[in-house]
Amino acid sequence: MSRLRRPPLGRQRDRRSRRALAEHPLLALAFDAPWYATRHRDVFRVGADPLEHLLGPGVREGRDPSPYVDLSFYLTQVPDLRGGGLDVLRHLLEVGIPEGRRTSPYVDLTWYARQQADLADPTGRLAHLVASAGPAHPDPSPYVDLAWYAQRYPDITQGGLDPFAYFTALGGPLRRFPHPLWDEDAYVADNEYVRFALGMGKYLHGYEHFCAVGHEEVARGAETLVVLLDGERIEYSEERYLRANPDVADAVAAGAIRSGVEHLFAVGHREIADGTRAITPPARRASATLVEGGRTPAGDTLLLLVHFDVEGLVDPHVLLAVDTYTAAGMDVAAITVGVDDQALAPLIERCIAVVRRSENDTLRDFGAWRLALDALGEDRVGEYGSIVLANDSAYFPACDPAAFLTELRTQRHDVWAASDSLSGGIYHVQSFFLALRQSALTVLRPELDRLARAFPDPTKLSLIQRFEIGLTRFALEQGLRVGAYRSVKDLGDLSQAISPPDPRALSQLGVTITNQTHHYWRTALTSGLPFLKVELLRDNPLQVDLDGWADEIAAAPCDAAVIRAHLDRVAAGGWAGRSAS
Repeated sequence: MSRLRRPPLGRQRDRRSRRALAEHPLLALAFDAPWYATRHRDVFRVGADPLEHLLGPGVREGRDPSPYVDLSFYLTQVPDLRGGGLDVLRHLLEVGIPEGRRTSPYVDLTWYARQQADLADPTGRLAHLVASAGPAHPDPSPYVDLAWYAQRYPDITQGGLDPFAYFTALGGPLRRFPHPLWDEDAYVADNEYVRFALGMGKYLHGYEHFCAVGHEEVARGAETLVVLLDGERIEYSEERYLRANPDVADAVAAGAIRSGVEHLFAVGHREIADGTRAITPPARRASATLVEGGRTPAGDTLLLLVHFDVEGLVDPHVLLAVDTYTAAGMDVAAITVGVDDQALAPLIERCIAVVRRSENDTLRDFGAWRLALDALGEDRVGEYGSIVLANDSAYFPACDPAAFLTELRTQRHDVWAASDSLSGGIYHVQSFFLALRQSALTVLRPELDRLARAFPDPTKLSLIQRFEIGLTRFALEQGLRVGAYRSVKDLGDLSQAISPPDPRALSQLGVTITNQTHHYWRTALTSGLPFLKVELLRDNPLQVDLDGWADEIAAAPCDAAVIRAHLDRVAAGGWAGRSAS
């Protein structure tokens, strides 16, 4: 007589687990059978029972069980959770919902509780939100505006649909995003990491990334955000929004709201439309005063050197750089701000002119170069065959500059830089030293003016994207010859060039995630690039190996003693390379 075979213990446990989850009292808050069948069309097509499918292949495949729950996103909130889909769903029901953890990029129960003051219990908040489903669905997060969404797409409510359920099931793939400020194309185009995350399949679209984590990154200045206001694209800045709206800044400081971004998306955009609030203070623009210098023009290259010092001083390393440029036959015009007459005298003596700015506005170096070109005038600038745009963000010369200065005179590019980069996979020449032929300046100057008008108050991140990267792209599109003294294409063995050497083999694609003047500073110096970035030694933001930096420049005109004296003054609290020399 044959004996019935029992299913394996693991399968028995799965069945018991599925049965327990199917009977869990909070499942109704996390599972919506009609929505599930609509969102996952294959379930509907084969006639599967939605709950059975969810508790079977659905959770293993990470399928969303309701408009309010995204299991893949939830797993990012509990990274230490071990196990598969059923374990994730069980944790959500037993821990996540009762503790008020985020269940979806588009659901923020902490914010929702502030809108519904009587909802102190986390489970009650989600229950209230779920029970409020319908054509007049309340906003589940500050970044979702369902009233506007229903008005913008009247076919949603015309068909009697819940706008939030519609967005999470169908609207996202159709690029119908539920907020009037949102510009999907700009967000993806402007942010390298967002493109990377989408390419890896981590998010469905840029809006999901923004709602999940991007709003926090925008608030701290790590991501760029362009918003749509009355059809106009405006770049958001957390610092400027709070400066324009002191009441919001006070609320953020008191913990009543988390950021200016949150306020803008929740209520601020309506107040801006009503004229009762501003997204940014009036853009500040520096004016210029031209001071004739003590040096008589004699060269065929004009170098415009931007100088800035927080204490309004002109350090010896800046004067050394000017002396080196003039000794090489260049005429130097300095652009500075906040320096008194006494401190400015040595610089005036060495330059053909000094342009004194009224303030250090948000266009920074690009604004300073524009001011200098205007102040000097087209006739005077037009006498030079080449114009160099430079700044004092790097110590120069940090090694023998002879080869570099010789190539500057003999190279045949229209646009030529000290170094270039593949930032996020997009090629650009770096702007701390940029040589332009007069013909190239004629092509690029109108584009620089256009960018300044289009982005009058850019963030530092956007300044790099729009101006440094943008101008290189424009130059290439115009057919200009673009090159660099030290180019990423000549780096050779990346694994050995990086500091310290990396034991892993790196593809040439590795340069897309590195910075020449930081990761390769040592090999740059030994190959004759006579610049050492101030930020590298002061902050070391990429945490590269700085050991022995002083020895590397022992024979340089701008030696360690000059650099130490400068950094000890401007970074009195300590600087990254101080103990590494």
